Amino acid sequence: MKPIAWAQCRHGIVIAPNWLGDALMALPALRALETALPEADLAVLARPAPAAALAAARLRTPILPWPAALRFTELLAELRHLRRDGRRLRNLDFALLLPNSFHAALQAFTLGARLRIGYQRDRRGWLLTHALPLPQNGETPSHESFYYLELLRRAGLIASLPPTPTAQLWADEALCRRWSGRLAGAGPLIVIHAGAAHCEAKRWPPEYFAALLARLPSGCRAALVGRAAERPLTNWLREQAAARLPLFNLAGETSLPELLAVLSLADLVVANDSGPMHLAAALGRPLIALFGPTNEKETYPLGPEGWPGPRLLLAENIACHPCKLRTCPIDHRCMQRLRVQTVLAAIEEHLRAAAVFGVEH
Repeated sequence: MKPIAWAQCRHGIVIAPNWLGDALMALPALRALETALPEADLAVLARPAPAAALAAARLRTPILPWPAALRFTELLAELRHLRRDGRRLRNLDFALLLPNSFHAALQAFTLGARLRIGYQRDRRGWLLTHALPLPQNGETPSHESFYYLELLRRAGLIASLPPTPTAQLWADEALCRRWSGRLAGAGPLIVIHAGAAHCEAKRWPPEYFAALLARLPSGCRAALVGRAAERPLTNWLREQAAARLPLFNLAGETSLPELLAVLSLADLVVANDSGPMHLAAALGRPLIALFGPTNEKETYPLGPEGWPGPRLLLAENIACHPCKLRTCPIDHRCMQRLRVQTVLAAIEEHLRAAAVFGVEH
């Protein structure tokens, strides 16, 4: 495999990870790529949700939203559009594939990129010009951000891995002002995300969230956020709260830029291991993250430089953790044994500290 002559690469595209959290954990690699190729004409191809989040990262690289092809007919239409965009993007010198999928390699091939660079995964090596070997256990730090950074290193774009990757997003100021008026009230605002897209096992039990809402310190405001599909859950949680405190049910009512604005107004965010958890972290908000089947050392959320980091909560002494399964085949002990009192104590501890030191927005 010949080394890549990056000095001759003028036009390139990056295919972003498909999931919101993964895309944010790839932000350090995207920034490193911009630094490595300051004169190159780059673009990032991303699904709508990751595209909206990356658009808030203030990269110099334009973000091209691209809908997911879920059916065969959609895939054929996608390939036609990719051929069209390949001509519009003008003789792509390279495509850098951050996802592991065969589909990402097919996208790069259809775009007509001269060099197609990615890890050797998913039987796609024949579609790549540079199929790079996967990092083995222990070759890189465990966090997923290093997986993407190591791809850049193996491709010859960076000489070494950074010691501490960071990620930062900015919410739209006009949207922040609008949502500040809608969420107005006395007391700290606690934003809660009780869902987790496409992974039932990541969800702390709804009855635990209901008990938490029933025991939040008086004087707080709470906002429930999530996708439209999570609206039945947040409706039920609101009913259980029984108007005990000001509670805003925003599930399904916010676009991703609006969700960023809501999260940026939070004095504290409590969330499962989910996309909103990663968004809150990248905004630098105080965060309590509830982990269960996933490995918190691999997927803890990244924040801006100087951010103190999230408070990670998980049940102790769970032998099957981390199983990384979407649905628990036994008794969901990793989440069932994370007690309401544990989460409540972490919230109260933060609010006491914030009362002394102040909470910045």
